[in-house]
Amino acid sequence: MQKTEWNNEFLRELKAEEYPKYPNEAMLKVIFGSYLRNRPILSSNMKVLDVGCAMGSNLIPFADMGCDVHGVDIHPDISNNAKKIMKHRGYEDIDFKEGSNRNIPFPDNSFDLITSINTLHYEKNEEDMMLALNEFQRVLKPGGGLYISTVGPKHEIYNLSKPLGNHENLIQDFGFRSGERFFFFDNERYLDYYLSKIFTNVETGRVTEKLMTMDLDFLISYATKPLDN
Repeated sequence: MQKTEWNNEFLRELKAEEYPKYPNEAMLKVIFGSYLRNRPILSSNMKVLDVGCAMGSNLIPFADMGCDVHGVDIHPDISNNAKKIMKHRGYEDIDFKEGSNRNIPFPDNSFDLITSINTLHYEKNEEDMMLALNEFQRVLKPGGGLYISTVGPKHEIYNLSKPLGNHENLIQDFGFRSGERFFFFDNERYLDYYLSKIFTNVETGRVTEKLMTMDLDFLISYATKPLDN
């Protein structure tokens, strides 16, 4: 997807104050709750990255803990606006940079935790998706955790897409995303399969709901980087 299209969408949301103002609910339940067998050890010493951070709302609970928090998104204007918004909300120390799933501007072994909330399906094919997972693994510290949320098979955008084979889908009639190719995992088993190629302790789940007239469906997972990497 073109950077300009995304930036225009975020500028529209910013002007209308329609951008998400609260952290992702499923992320909060998984990371801070007791649902995982391999629960992350949370502390103020953690360094946390949100990939595809938009206006930074998913970083707030970690900033409140005193963590060293960072966000990346694909257009510099998005990062600059996120800095302004978070400063206005009282969070002056959150670092925002231009970056993407496959190009994270940090050294190897930088983070204790990475969150990727509804960004991974924007990779257009299996090769790009695996490059993204390997990039997440590169910047995670050994033993660090990765939380992923991505579109599930009952989500409206999934049902409006045209399957092209090998998990690739052409988006149709879904706003500025129309005409783009997305990579959908299709079910929890495939998400587990791909994550297990690189990560350990993979746990997957699913969140579904009907929000007014829109069907929402997300595959979620938490995994860790092997200690010997």
